[in-house]
Amino acid sequence: MNSSELSRRQVLKIVAALPALGLQPVQTRGSDPWQETAAILARIKEPRFPNRDFKLASYNDDINAAIAAANAAGGGRVVVPPGNFLSGPIRLKSRVNLHLSEGAVLKFSTNARDYLPLVFTRFEGTEVMNYSPFIYAFEQDDIAITGGAWSMDRRTRRTGGTGREKPKGTSS
Repeated sequence: MNSSELSRRQVLKIVAALPALGLQPVQTRGSDPWQETAAILARIKEPRFPNRDFKLASYNDDINAAIAAANAAGGGRVVVPPGNFLSGPIRLKSRVNLHLSEGAVLKFSTNARDYLPLVFTRFEGTEVMNYSPFIYAFEQDDIAITGGAWSMDRRTRRTGGTGREKPKGTSS
């Protein structure tokens, strides 16, 4: 080792001695980070959407087809009316507002294959390639989910909402 290079042990000793010298890490210097909240919020702009609706019935109740059509048209609002709608993962696209009317219930597939291909996401703070979440957007701008009292449901008799298939002959 060159005499001008520090060993790992020497670097650790120096880092351990910094607090005794009254030196603090750069992150803790200065003002309270919460004082930056107003400036951060001022940079966030409410999404704007063209004033056009895409009715789900026009797309055979296929939410992703309606979203794709709205995106291809330059944006708009995809309106999901009251009722039950079976779906795989929903992929939001730029300039689309997914509007779920009061009484709309999204019932998601329990078939794991419906959530392929794998997508970039986070699990417990770790970036991973994983099955798609129920509603997903990646590198999209100006998106929203709006509406009244709506719900998502993944429960079925087959799984009881646990994601695991129940043994035959058991009740839900």
